[in-house]
Amino acid sequence: MQNRTRYLVLCGTLLSGCVVAGAAFAADTQTIAGNVAPWISSATRLGAVPEGQQVSIAVHMALRNAAGLQSLVADVSAPHGPNYGKYLTAEAIRNRFAPDPADVAAAAAMLTQAGMRNVTVGPDGIYVSAQATVAQLSHTFGVSQAYYSHGGRTLRANAELPSVPAALAGKIVSIEGLDETNLRFPHHVSVVQDELKAPTSAVSAQDTAVTPPPVAAGLPSPYCDTYAGDLEATLSTRPAPYGGKLPWLGCGYTPQQVRAAYGMNKVQMDGSGVTVAIVDAFASPTLMADGNAYAKNHSLPPLTSANFSEIIPDGIYDVPAAQVANAYGWWGEESLDLSAVHGSAPGASIVYVGSTDNGTSLTVAFDNAVMNQVASIITNSYSFNGDVDPATTAAQDQVFMMAGASGITLLFSSGDSGDLSQVNGIATGSYEADSSYVTGVGGTTLAVLAPSGRKGEWGWGNYRDYLANAQVNSGTSITTTGLETTTAFGVTYSAFSFYAGAGGGLSLIEPQPSYQAGIVPDALATTLYTASGSAFTLNKMRVSPDVSMVADPYSGYLYGETFTIAGNAIADSGCTPVTSTTEYCESSIGGTSLASPLMAGMFAVVDQARLAAGKPVVGFANPFLYAGKIGTTLTASGINDVQAPTHPLALLRGYANDLTRVRVVTVNSVPLNFETTPYALEICGLKICQGIDDIYNSTATGYDDVTGLGVPYAPALINQ
Repeated sequence: MQNRTRYLVLCGTLLSGCVVAGAAFAADTQTIAGNVAPWISSATRLGAVPEGQQVSIAVHMALRNAAGLQSLVADVSAPHGPNYGKYLTAEAIRNRFAPDPADVAAAAAMLTQAGMRNVTVGPDGIYVSAQATVAQLSHTFGVSQAYYSHGGRTLRANAELPSVPAALAGKIVSIEGLDETNLRFPHHVSVVQDELKAPTSAVSAQDTAVTPPPVAAGLPSPYCDTYAGDLEATLSTRPAPYGGKLPWLGCGYTPQQVRAAYGMNKVQMDGSGVTVAIVDAFASPTLMADGNAYAKNHSLPPLTSANFSEIIPDGIYDVPAAQVANAYGWWGEESLDLSAVHGSAPGASIVYVGSTDNGTSLTVAFDNAVMNQVASIITNSYSFNGDVDPATTAAQDQVFMMAGASGITLLFSSGDSGDLSQVNGIATGSYEADSSYVTGVGGTTLAVLAPSGRKGEWGWGNYRDYLANAQVNSGTSITTTGLETTTAFGVTYSAFSFYAGAGGGLSLIEPQPSYQAGIVPDALATTLYTASGSAFTLNKMRVSPDVSMVADPYSGYLYGETFTIAGNAIADSGCTPVTSTTEYCESSIGGTSLASPLMAGMFAVVDQARLAAGKPVVGFANPFLYAGKIGTTLTASGINDVQAPTHPLALLRGYANDLTRVRVVTVNSVPLNFETTPYALEICGLKICQGIDDIYNSTATGYDDVTGLGVPYAPALINQ
């Protein structure tokens, strides 16, 4: 309760006040604390939502003895403790912690009596889901439903705390679906499509029986590097502060290159005997076919019913026309996740878990995967766009603790928008990656230098500027007059602007967990920045991420996906026809959506080795990862520290359809310009700040909020 109170006060002081209270709509009801979106007080109300509109909701029930569960998770996850690895079976968890069946039945009856449809009780009663109309929500919970303008989007939300019958007070943690804060977004970044609008759909205004794939719309660079720096271009004018000879971006690393970069080729394990679950929204109809085409192209074992399965709801391929563009983005995510898990742990079994949307049903799909213990490792390449309300956090943290008690490793990508200060006006991490009960996975720029795995690696943060008057003469020669510039207040600057970088930062809700004490610098755990540069001091809070792997799309990973044929040689490059209308394409991709499934593959390898040695699987990974660390120096372990570049680093990105357009892309640095000068001068006082990812996130010796503890090295991590 103290943490929740602190958050509510924080909202009032920094975010112009948060709606955190509402009168119960009847004398025999009580409100659910914290069940209002924090952003609503600063949003503009546009109008009421029609009473007949359908909304998906989930009533998340309170566990019995949640405090006991919290203690149990700490006990079974302590690597050097006597009870490490003594995980509970599903039956034991149900008997000790599952919500009271009578309370679950009462909640289900409440929804049924209100006339809601598809009332469904989740595993062990962890939730009760339903389809409701706006009018039913108002009548049942005493909340309004209105559209609001916030952050450039139109979102539905409630302005009042929901009320429930007094008999259920304290039995319901949150009601999900009353607002659209619960929408999550996949965290992949495509260099090939970074200049393009959303792919044109081949779908008509009517729903289709099986939605076709998006149209291939690739825009590749005319040159790229198979290994870092194996092809460099000499520029006629040096783009200061960078050199006169710069490497091209990566073509996309293969599974073998990534395994070598993290020492996975130096161990015999390949994840055999371990199951990894991938949870995403929607489901690509070509997922298994894409995985097998990728496996064939990269000498991986084929996917069969013995090592691949899907848990998806009926009708998931019948995507409504209004959701097609949304689904397409998730289909690419699914193909990426499958390529990354299978490529890094080719012996592991994989389960794909899908949902019908990226809101409430995604939560339900995830909760089902945990409660049914479908895998010992679950990777999730999505998050909310920052922190969410305390009720949502409390509900999901319950499930995360259930996973920890079961010995399940939960991985969440930390995001691709840096510290979020330019998005939300406040620098924070993103939930779910900044939950104290999951492992947040950040990102790096990886420069593989040789087949042996010899590499350079830095925190991921890209700023970009075009070369002025450019002409690509060949892969080794570019004519240019330097960088494009902009002028403000009589001063001329390079026109670099932030593109993407690993998310991370402190949580506004969750206090510092014991495993981060003494390791995460106090400055990161206690200082909250706003976009204007103001700083506020908090009590010590949870900071994400915990660990990282390659995420920079300019040093990305090859993945494969089925597209509709574009009929354009450039857009269809890298593609092989499958049917008369579709083609299978491979291209480079990045984002912390890549880092998380790669980390899942790493843990599959580690778990295989542990099981062979008679040890338990890692389970909740953070105590294991932080074990052996002493202070901010991060003593030797299976995680290698990632530091800032020692000199300015940049890559070239060209465009095959226009040889007069070339970008200079920075590697983990902020060149000074009008946008960044006040912050960069304050931070480093130089012409370029090394190690900066966005304004307030930076890579440094020891723990940092870009890469966490650092990157894994398989031989050492297995022996940790």
